[in-house]
Amino acid sequence: MTTLRDEKLNPQQLDAAGYRGGPLLVVAGAGTGKTRVITHRIARLIEEGVPPGRILAVTFTNKAADEMRRRVEDLAPGRANLVWIHTFHAFGAKLLRQHASALKLPQHFTIYDADDQKRLVVEAMREIGLEDQKNKAGLYASLISRAKDDLLDAQSYKIHAMTGIDAFRQAAARIYEVYQAKLDHAGALDFGDLLMKSVELLRDHEDIRRYYEELFLHLMVDEYQDTNRAQYILTKTLGAKHRNVCCVGDEDQSIYSWRGADIRNILEFERDFKDSKVVRLEQNYRSTPNILNAATCVIANNRQRKPKTLWTESPAGEPVAVWEAATESEEARWVVCQILRLVDVGASLKDIAIFYRTNAQSRQFEDALRLARLPHRVVGAMRFYERKEVKDALAYARVALNPADSVSLVRILNVPPRGVGKVSQEALERFAAVQGIQLLDAMRREAEIPGLPAACRRACRELPLLIDGLRTDLETLPAAQAMSRVLERTGYWAWLEGESESDPEALARLNNLQELLNAAKEFEEVRGPSARLGDFLEGVSLQSDIDTFDARTSAITLMTVHLAKGLEFPAVFLTGLEEGLFPIGAGNSSHDELEEERRLCYVGMTRARERLFLTYAATRRIFGQTYSNLPSRFVLEARLMGSGRQQPAEAPQFALSPAGLSSGPSRQIGLSAIRPGMRVRHPEFGTGKIIEKSGHGEALKVTVYFDNGKTRKLMVRYAPLEPA
Repeated sequence: MTTLRDEKLNPQQLDAAGYRGGPLLVVAGAGTGKTRVITHRIARLIEEGVPPGRILAVTFTNKAADEMRRRVEDLAPGRANLVWIHTFHAFGAKLLRQHASALKLPQHFTIYDADDQKRLVVEAMREIGLEDQKNKAGLYASLISRAKDDLLDAQSYKIHAMTGIDAFRQAAARIYEVYQAKLDHAGALDFGDLLMKSVELLRDHEDIRRYYEELFLHLMVDEYQDTNRAQYILTKTLGAKHRNVCCVGDEDQSIYSWRGADIRNILEFERDFKDSKVVRLEQNYRSTPNILNAATCVIANNRQRKPKTLWTESPAGEPVAVWEAATESEEARWVVCQILRLVDVGASLKDIAIFYRTNAQSRQFEDALRLARLPHRVVGAMRFYERKEVKDALAYARVALNPADSVSLVRILNVPPRGVGKVSQEALERFAAVQGIQLLDAMRREAEIPGLPAACRRACRELPLLIDGLRTDLETLPAAQAMSRVLERTGYWAWLEGESESDPEALARLNNLQELLNAAKEFEEVRGPSARLGDFLEGVSLQSDIDTFDARTSAITLMTVHLAKGLEFPAVFLTGLEEGLFPIGAGNSSHDELEEERRLCYVGMTRARERLFLTYAATRRIFGQTYSNLPSRFVLEARLMGSGRQQPAEAPQFALSPAGLSSGPSRQIGLSAIRPGMRVRHPEFGTGKIIEKSGHGEALKVTVYFDNGKTRKLMVRYAPLEPA
C-alpha cells in the first residue's frame, strides 16, 4: 500500500519502510535519509493497524528522539506520544521505574551524572586508601562505565582483574566494588546501571521478560553501529519473539568504541539474524558531489565496512578547499578570514561550523572569532545543568525525593551556610558509617555525636524537617511549581538575592535559576499536567552535551567532531588535520584505532552540505613546545586516486588558493622540478627562494626563505608555488 506521503521516499527507502518479512538491516550512508525511513516505517505500521503502544524505537540522543517523535506526529497525528520513542538510557530508566521493586530499587532512585559518579569514585578511593591518586578518578570512573557496558558487575570485574598482573585494573576492581556499594546505599544508579540493570531485570524475571517480548510487535534501533554489548543484548531480548527487528546504521560512522560501542554488532547482523534482509540507502541528500567524493576517497581505505557507493543528484558545487597554515594561530586566523568572506556573500553565522579533534583546540578559534567580533558558541563546554547554582537547586529536590542520596545531601549540607563545616560533616559521615545508617538519619541523631558546634546541631535538627516537608510537595505539585517551592522553602533564592548586593555574579546565578524554572515549565507543557519534578529530574540527568544545541541560534558553532555526529551545516571547517592529532596518536595506534579515526574524519566531512574546508598547521605548540607536523594521511587520501582501492568514479575537485576559491589556470611547479635555490612565488607569502628540500614524491617538503624575511616549511603537494 503506497500513499501520497510515500512518494517522498526513493525506491530503497520505500522498500525499507514497507518490509514486513522479519529482521531487517538498513545500511544507511551519511545523509541518505535514515530518520525518514524509520518515521515512515512507524507511520505505515500504525496505518496498517499495529497499536502505537506496541512499537518501540530507540536511538542515542534526546535530540534525535525528539526529532523522531515530531516527524511521526506529522505523519500520524495524535499517535506519536503513544509510540515508545526513547534513547536506550531513557528506555532503561522507564523500565526500571516501572519494575523497581523487582530489583529492590527505591521508586525515586536518583540517576547520577558523570560529575556525581566521579565524586563517588573519589569517596571510594579515599575509603580504600587511594586518595593520593584522586587525579585518576575520571579514568577509574570511565573503566567502571565500560565494565557495565560489557555487563560486568563489580564481582565479575574483580574476578577478571585479580587473575592478571595489571595493578591498575586491580585497583579499579577494588574501587568498583566500594563505589557500587556506595551507589546502592544511596539508592542511586549511574548511566551504566540503566542498561545493565535492565538486562538483569529481563534476564532474571521471566514474567517481566515475557511481557515485554509480547508487548513490542516491532522494534527499531537507530544508529545500530553505536550499540554496546548491553544495548545489543537488550535488542536481541526484546525482539526475540516476534523477530520484527529493524536496525538502521552505517558502520562507516561508528566512532564510539571508547565508550563501549562494538562495530561488530552491525557488521555481523546477518549472522545474528540468519533470515534477515539488507537494504542499502546510497542516495545522499545532503552534500555536493565534490564533498561526497572527497569523503568517499577517505573512507574507502577502511577494511571493516560493507560495500556501498554514495551518490547524489546535486550539482558538483564548490571545490573542497585545503589549507596548510604555518601555525595553529595562523590556521585560526585563516578560518576566520574565510568565514568573513562567506558572510560577505550572504552566509548566515548559524550555517557555519568549526570542528576539531580535541577540546583544547577551541581556544585559538575562540580568540580569533572574538577579535573579529563574530558571535560564536562552543558546544560541549559547561552545560546549563552543570552550573553550581542549578546543581544546588536540583540537589535539594533529589534529596527530598530520595533521602538516601548522600552525594546530593553533601552538596547542600551547608548551602546556604548553616554552620556545617568540613570537620562537622566528617563527624556526621563517620557516625553514619559506624551505625550503618544514611547521612540524613545521622543528622537526626545529632545528640549522640559529641563535639558538634551549636550551629551544626541546629542545622541537624532543621534540615531533615525541611527535607521531609518538601517531599510531600514534590510528589503532588506540578514540576514547575514544585521547583519553585524548592527554591523558596530552602531559602536558596533569598540567600542569592542577599548575595547580589555585594556579588555581581549572584544576579547571573538568579537568572540561571529563573531559567531553571522556565525549563521545568516547558517540560510540564510537553509532558502534560501529570508531569512531576521527579520526571523532570530524570530528563535532566539523561541529557547529553548535544541535546541543548539549538540550530537556530545566530552564531558560529565550535565543537569536537564526535559531537558533530547527526548534525549538518552548509559550511564546515575540519581543522587540525595533522598526523598525531587527527588521527590522534597515529604512530602508536592499532589498525582498528586508525580505522575509527578515519571514520571520525569521514563523519566530519559528511556534515558539510555546500562548502568543506580542510586545514592543518605545519607547526603546533603542545605543552609549551613547538613541533613540526606532517599533514594527516586523511588529507592525502582525500586527494589520491587510482591506488587500487575502491574509489569514486570522479575525483573530488580542490581549491588551493588562500581564498579557498579556484583562481584560473595553475602554473604550479611540478614535484620533479623542485630544487634548492629556485625562486618561487606563493600567493600569500610573496616571492622567495627554496633553501632546503626534504622527503620525496607526495611527501616532498621545502623550506622557503621569503623576501619579507620570513621562513616557511611547506608541503609542495598543497602549497601553490609558482616560478618567480
